[in-house]
Amino acid sequence: MTDPRLAAAERALDTGDATAAVAKAGAVADDARASPGLRAAALRLRAEARALLGDFRSALDDATLSAELVPADARAWNALGIAAADAGDATRAVDAFRRATTLDPRYARAWSNLGNALRETGHRGGSREAFERAVEIDARYAFGWTHVAIARRDDGDEAGAATAAKRALALDARQRTARLVLAGIDRRAGRLDPAIEGYRVALDAQPGDARSRFLFAGALAERDDLDHARTAYARAAQDDPALLRASLGAALTLPMVVPDADAVARSREAYAIGLDKLASELPARAAAMPPARVLDEIRWTNFLLAYQGEDDRALQTKYGDIIAATLRSGRVPSRVAAKAQGERVRVAFVSAFFRDGTAGRYFESWITGLPRERFDVGIHFLGSGNDALTARLRARADRFIEHGAELPSAVAPQIEAGAPDVVVYPELGMDATTFALAALRMAPRQLAGWGHPVTSGLPTIDAMLTAGAMEPEGAEVHYRERLIRLPGLGTRYARPARAARVDRGSLGLPADAPLFFFPQSLFKLHPDNDALVAEVLAATGARLVAFEGRHPRLTRAWRARLDRALEARGVPRDRVIVRPQVGHDDYLALCAACDAMLDSVRWSGGNTSLDAIACALPVVTLPGAYMRARQSAAMLAQIGVPELVARDAADYVAIAMRLASDREWRDDVSARIDRGAGQLFDDPAPVEAFAAALEAG
Repeated sequence: MTDPRLAAAERALDTGDATAAVAKAGAVADDARASPGLRAAALRLRAEARALLGDFRSALDDATLSAELVPADARAWNALGIAAADAGDATRAVDAFRRATTLDPRYARAWSNLGNALRETGHRGGSREAFERAVEIDARYAFGWTHVAIARRDDGDEAGAATAAKRALALDARQRTARLVLAGIDRRAGRLDPAIEGYRVALDAQPGDARSRFLFAGALAERDDLDHARTAYARAAQDDPALLRASLGAALTLPMVVPDADAVARSREAYAIGLDKLASELPARAAAMPPARVLDEIRWTNFLLAYQGEDDRALQTKYGDIIAATLRSGRVPSRVAAKAQGERVRVAFVSAFFRDGTAGRYFESWITGLPRERFDVGIHFLGSGNDALTARLRARADRFIEHGAELPSAVAPQIEAGAPDVVVYPELGMDATTFALAALRMAPRQLAGWGHPVTSGLPTIDAMLTAGAMEPEGAEVHYRERLIRLPGLGTRYARPARAARVDRGSLGLPADAPLFFFPQSLFKLHPDNDALVAEVLAATGARLVAFEGRHPRLTRAWRARLDRALEARGVPRDRVIVRPQVGHDDYLALCAACDAMLDSVRWSGGNTSLDAIACALPVVTLPGAYMRARQSAAMLAQIGVPELVARDAADYVAIAMRLASDREWRDDVSARIDRGAGQLFDDPAPVEAFAAALEAG
């Protein structure tokens, strides 16, 4: 029979009266005549009540005494683990939960709690094993399945995470975190409408959850629903003033696809106003926050700004100064290590893209090509997974740390622990965690690569490594960082496999007209491209092969803008073929099936141009004022076909016309591209120059 005094304490706790629960449970816990088991139960109940009141130290004392009274009771050790975790003693929590699972290997809740404690202490692999063990024991444990979903997601197993999250929701529709995991998976896969609906349902259940509203706002922004996105960002910042990322979103969100050139100018004006607002607010708010939270809250990139094709130095520098002031207010600590005499140069590479993809292919050789007798290499992969490229990097590194979904405040100490002489960020501007880390001073020298070829604006980045041939004369004024020009592509880029030409009909492409390939992401396509494309199609009778955007709303916005230009030149809209996004092999097949590629202005092709050159596909390009608009032109000059580089818009159209009408000339150009590609790919000189730059000091 339950002791009536303990039952009264339980009723008080159930009704939310933690103060009364402490008093009533204490009457039993302090009763020397009560049995050890009864006293232990009362102590656990009082610990729970004290935790609700925020008295975590007293709660831990109660839970400790409870476990001492009944050392063979797994429930007591589980309660001790919870109290230790609440008190911030993660190591003690792990020990207690391990004791609980040893005493009762079928105790699913204790296994789940152990998983949380291991995750808190950075043992991600053991954490996932513990979560998986919990649901193996109790397949109907909804909360356990939610934890499995989180662990699988953090390990890069998104399919497994989705399965677990759906299982959690099937068992208990109130599992909000599982719903948020699913929404995040949908968002990363480009399924923005289901993601937005998932966030909306989660917010309906808990409208005051600022973090969920922040995620909701981000998904809205990705489909260019900007008014609703900004409103959601502002509401999230209001609900949680410490959520600095929400303020950044409200002030700096930019459109993916603009309706016209005037909209670009308006968005930049609004952006500048947003910077002024942040400068007056952010540092003061950060001053009252814990330093680690400040660092985690500056996870933001101004990714879309660069695609507008303007000089971003002033805006980026102002943003960098705001972030520096915010970090100083938050008193984020960092130390700078000094290299001992005679040691190898210690280099830490930091990126979320150490896998097969554009950035991974560009910068793999920066790591694999460094002589190990001269360099000690540490890799910090701000992601997860192990494809062939990741495996090659792992094999060549002295240290390879896979951080998964760790926050900047957890990653920074691990980078600093390696005492790097140089920290290298191959790209700055594509990943928010990377950008936050780059705002810290963690080494005597910190360098950025041209994976995102625009100034970072950060005072902590000392130099920008760039492909020198792609930079215009006087490019130093475009960067806050000192400019270091590397030869060639700036990297040793492996020649891509050449796709075999296949019958156009098998690809669903027409065979009765010239085909121009126009493969750029829609956010890269400034309105200046529209009239140029329309002029080419009007002059040649050709068709254009392009790709859909990340969301139908983006594709519709781009088509509406392009169709106005087509109509003005009398070009039927069906001359533009818009295909769904495809995998790389299918992409190369489409590339090889076309007659030429039309390069985009303001931001030219990079990886797309390299793929085209590997397929011997002529690329018509018009270089612009900044490096990001001159990549294709530099490649074509290096392989010996400068006649594809236009002087102006009229020349661009003339080159396209000749490619469409003069088969003999086009075949000759293609053959010269194929022969000259050897000058571009697998060139060791850029990596040798990179190594020299690392040693230069």
